[in-house]
Amino acid sequence: MKLRKFIDNFTSTTLAVMVHVAVLGILVLSLDWSTPSAPSGGKVEPVKAVVVDESQVAEEIEQIKKREERKRREQEKRTKDLKREAQKAREQRRAEEKRLSELQRRLAEDKRNRDDRARKQQEEAAEALAEIKRQQAKELEELKRLKREESDVEKRRLADEAALALLAAQHKALAEEKRNIEEAKRRAQAERKRVEEQTRRAKAAQEAEQKRLAALAAAVATKAADEKRRKEAAEKKRKAEEKRKKEEEAKRKAEEQRKRAEAEERRKLEEAALREQLALEQAQLDAQSARLRDRYLAEYIDQIRATVSRNWIRPTGTPKGLKCTVKVTQIPGGEVVRVVITKSSGNLAFDRSVETAVLKSSPLPQPKDPSLFAREIIFEFEPED
Repeated sequence: MKLRKFIDNFTSTTLAVMVHVAVLGILVLSLDWSTPSAPSGGKVEPVKAVVVDESQVAEEIEQIKKREERKRREQEKRTKDLKREAQKAREQRRAEEKRLSELQRRLAEDKRNRDDRARKQQEEAAEALAEIKRQQAKELEELKRLKREESDVEKRRLADEAALALLAAQHKALAEEKRNIEEAKRRAQAERKRVEEQTRRAKAAQEAEQKRLAALAAAVATKAADEKRRKEAAEKKRKAEEKRKKEEEAKRKAEEQRKRAEAEERRKLEEAALREQLALEQAQLDAQSARLRDRYLAEYIDQIRATVSRNWIRPTGTPKGLKCTVKVTQIPGGEVVRVVITKSSGNLAFDRSVETAVLKSSPLPQPKDPSLFAREIIFEFEPED
């Protein structure tokens, strides 16, 4: 309103001044400003008055008024346009302020939600970790108990067969070899029993011989009176026979001792060979188990990488040939609780897109062998360009 009043006052004043200037200009132009020559004969011409055409002045004034009016309308139009633009700018500013306020509110709410989810995930992860530790302790204790209970080769063989159920074809050959080893063990046990039986028989024969000699001595004593001469001869003969028998008994015992020593040596050699064969077999089984575990672990990581690749979306403008190393923290069931880029590709947008793809892939695939599950998985992500 003040601007409008100023414009009106300015226009009226200007119009009045311009009208006066126009009238003054017409009067000045109508006058004869030339220097009058001296009249001959001393007669002075009277000054002629110039009559100003009022209609012309009115017309000029009207033209000036129209021009001023046109300028005033143009000025008013510009003023209105400026006011409309100012109003529009204020409305846009208010809308922008409202939008910014709403955006700030949403960002704050999103941050609270993310913080709540992160806190909840951390709590769940902590509980899961505690449960895993308890389970591991329980499994470790159970494993120790099982190891204490495994006291012979047969249980180890059965445990190995159960552990290598998926290697039936390979295990068949190993089982045949085990049967041969068991047969050798049975033969060694039979040999040991035979030696023990021979020792028992020799001891019984020695006891019988001692009894027989005692009976013979008693019979000789009863006939001492009438067979004194024969007794001396018989005694001499007996001593000689006894000496011979003792020598033979000593030889027999030495032979039996030698045979027992040989049998014991054979048994020890067979047991050593058996232990060596079992150790070799166990090493082969462990190597096969390790290879199988490595293959299953590689398949497990490939499954995770393929799942992440299916959920990955290439950011606009990122070049081809990028790759990065990802460390994923998960809980039992495959739920992802944390994603960290341990080796960046050098492109922040690419790294963020990989993190997003891993989170979208939660829960992750599970391994064929549950023992291969790991809380932390590290793999290299390189999309096929």
